[in-house]
Amino acid sequence: MNSEVLEFANSLIYSTLVSSGFIIGAILSVIFRYPERLRADLSAFAAGIFLSSIAFSLIDDALKEGSFITMASGFGVGAIAFSIMNRMIQRIKEKQKEKVDLLRSNESNNKNGISSPGDSRSRIIILGIFLDSFPESLFIGVIIALNLQGLIAVTLALFIGNLAATMEGSKRMFDEDHNRIRVIKQWFYIFAIIAIGGPIGWYLEKPLDPQHLSIIIGFAAGALMAFVTEELIPQAYKRAELHIGLSASLGFLLGLTLFHFI
Repeated sequence: MNSEVLEFANSLIYSTLVSSGFIIGAILSVIFRYPERLRADLSAFAAGIFLSSIAFSLIDDALKEGSFITMASGFGVGAIAFSIMNRMIQRIKEKQKEKVDLLRSNESNNKNGISSPGDSRSRIIILGIFLDSFPESLFIGVIIALNLQGLIAVTLALFIGNLAATMEGSKRMFDEDHNRIRVIKQWFYIFAIIAIGGPIGWYLEKPLDPQHLSIIIGFAAGALMAFVTEELIPQAYKRAELHIGLSASLGFLLGLTLFHFI
């Protein structure tokens, strides 16, 4: 087996490991029942993990590959892209809620083909995961192609963050959409799409110059920052105001430990 085939296979394996957190998290959400406080802890913990990934991996490698300007450009575009899409879906949710409020029962809702507000919330969660995780999966392939350090640490940090975020996000989706099979299917689609990101990132490293790679990695950092601040932290604070800081700090410390020692 030549080196290119081995690198390609590794990019697929590691990106699959990262994306497996979605499937595992969704299944755990079906099997186990956990209280609101734990759901808040999961959101905050995932936020801490992702913040450490931004600070100690994505930003650092984006700067190494390009410059501050390329990193900041990608970061800004990523944050803006997520925020705009998030707002658009929020507006859809508000309009759908107005329509649903006019209906007298869930049966009439189904007959008229009007989706529930939970459908929009599910789209927000899925959108956030996609905008955040697909560029990160590309990053896995870039690390392998460039033989950069920290591959195992990045894989573990992203897997744990995705697992925690999916366990909480799946519960929200189950609360608003009682068709659990449909929810799990949505997570399976995300798993499949994110899993192929590693090989794509490995392939893109060949024709793209370091400046373009810096922008892509910066985009991942910006989208992830927007997702953490607009979705994970607010959802955690809604459920438990007093201790989410500890959970977020624990997640951040775990991420720092991974990046420092592995």
